[in-house]
Parts: sequence; structure tokens; C-alpha cells
Amino acid sequence: MKTRITTALFVAALAAGTVSAQAPAGASRDAFLKQQAVAEMQRVSAQVDVLATNQEELSDRLRKTEAMKAEIDSLRAEVAALKGAISELRREMGGQRDEIVRDLSKKIATIQPPAPKPTPAPKPRPTGPCYEYTVQSGDTLSLIAKAFGTTVQKIKDMNGMKSDALKIGQKLNVPKE
Repeated sequence: MKTRITTALFVAALAAGTVSAQAPAGASRDAFLKQQAVAEMQRVSAQVDVLATNQEELSDRLRKTEAMKAEIDSLRAEVAALKGAISELRREMGGQRDEIVRDLSKKIATIQPPAPKPTPAPKPRPTGPCYEYTVQSGDTLSLIAKAFGTTVQKIKDMNGMKSDALKIGQKLNVPKE
């Protein structure tokens, strides 16, 4: 078996051109095989070093992953505990809410309704003969008074007005004079 491997290495080296076909079969062949063996050992050794480094990195990642998994499990337990606490608070608050609603309902029942707002005094009715006039756009009390031959003050008194402000469509009683 050893001769088959060495022969195969020699043939491979011969094909690669690293060994001359005319080299003596004795010493140079042994030297070549030793060189090839050393080179192969170095290559394998380098691969072993790379694999060892990769294994260390993978082991480190595995440790970190396991630590993260433990942390995640711990967080899950905390979340479950918090959910339980929230549910308990909701139950407690629900009872308090019902109690607050009952108290407020009792207080509302005892409150007196607000006193009604006083109704404004009715507008005075005309005391004498008058015209009914509907205010139109551009009208003023002075124009209306002049048109009917009366005064602004008499129109205001007859209609219970405190200001000269008019609204379109407003009904006014204008005294006949």
C-alpha cells in the first residue's frame, strides 16, 4: 500500500513537472517523497488550524446563543408575570370603577336641578295705533322714522329696544302720527 501511495505521488509530481523523468530512481525519489509528505503535512496542519479556529468560533457563538436563550426565557417569564399583574389590576380597578359609578350616581341623585333661567320680559305691546313694518336690507331706525313721520325714540319705546341695531326680517311696530 505504501508503494502505491508513493508511486501515485511520484507520478503526480512527474506530471506537474516538479520531478524530472530522468531522475535517478533512488535518492532523489526518496527526497521528493519526503518533500511531498512534508508539504502535505503542512497543508493538513493549516487545515486543522482553520478547523480549530472555526470550532472555537462556533463554540463561542453557541455559548452566546445559549445565554440569549436563557435571557429570552427569563424575559418570557417576566412578561407572563406582568400579564398576571395587569389582569389582577384590571380586576381590582373594575371593582373600584363600579364603586365610583355607584357613588357618583348617588351624588347626582341628591343634586337639585338648576333653577330655571328667568324668561325675558315680554316686549311691550303698542299702546296706540301703529303700523307693522318688516326691516329690509339698508334700513336704519332714522330712515324708518322719517318715512313714517315719527321719531327714533318712539319706535324704540314702542318695540322695547335698547339699541339701534336692526336685523333683516325683524318686525317693528311704528306709531301712526
